[in-house]
Amino acid sequence: MRSVIDRPFTVIAHRGAGNSPGDNTAESFQAALAAGVPALECDVRQTADGALVLLHDGVVPLPGGGRLVVRQASLAALRVAIPSLLTLEEFLEEFGEQALVNLDLKGSGFERRLVTIVERWGHPERVYITSQHAASLRRLALSLPTALRGLSHGHAFTRFPRRVAGRSAFPMRSLMAVQLALTLRLARADVVALQHRVVTPWLTRWLRRQGWQVTTWTVNDPREALRALRAGVRAVTTDVPQQLLEALAKRQAYPATASTWDELFGQAALARW
Repeated sequence: MRSVIDRPFTVIAHRGAGNSPGDNTAESFQAALAAGVPALECDVRQTADGALVLLHDGVVPLPGGGRLVVRQASLAALRVAIPSLLTLEEFLEEFGEQALVNLDLKGSGFERRLVTIVERWGHPERVYITSQHAASLRRLALSLPTALRGLSHGHAFTRFPRRVAGRSAFPMRSLMAVQLALTLRLARADVVALQHRVVTPWLTRWLRRQGWQVTTWTVNDPREALRALRAGVRAVTTDVPQQLLEALAKRQAYPATASTWDELFGQAALARW
């Protein structure tokens, strides 16, 4: 059987291998690697004392009541509350050479610290940084040009029951495409990371013609993942990487093997700036 996907793609494990081992934990990332996932995604926040830690939420509830606001808490206090907490340095050292990595920035203002950590680690070409903040990506384009940069878009569509499709949605998609192009240029982004309900073949083709690669998040239905890949996205982020890989394998669709994001996506996007 011939593969139903006609271009190289990858699968990204969202915070590791789902919720069972715990988000953004070593156990979760190890489970994702054991399933054969070629790329790992994690959330990055800054603490009050300047550490970059892997946490999705900005507030950590404490047993018996109370809470810690991550940006106002020290790394030591957060480690007491979350013994499994990983710093960005620990994540890169343990997992960065076993898989490509996607660092999803939760907030802005800590770009210089991020650059220092990634450069000290030494493999920025294995890093794909996503953010909703165009200014953050623009700063990273100047200070860490070797890392791939993706503007994350479509968070409002997480509340939509269906994807943005059909003739009636064309004006919305067209307006969104123009807004995206302006913001992507401002951000000096290489990639746009779209919420999966936004993905359509028309929008993906249009963005690719303008020079941007497209990835999508967070897709847990194999049929929806297949639809997005057929529409032209180059990476699918999922909470259920093992199930998704198994479903794609049944259609003879396998993630590409690549040692850098540049190798996976090609030179075109990285050469635009």
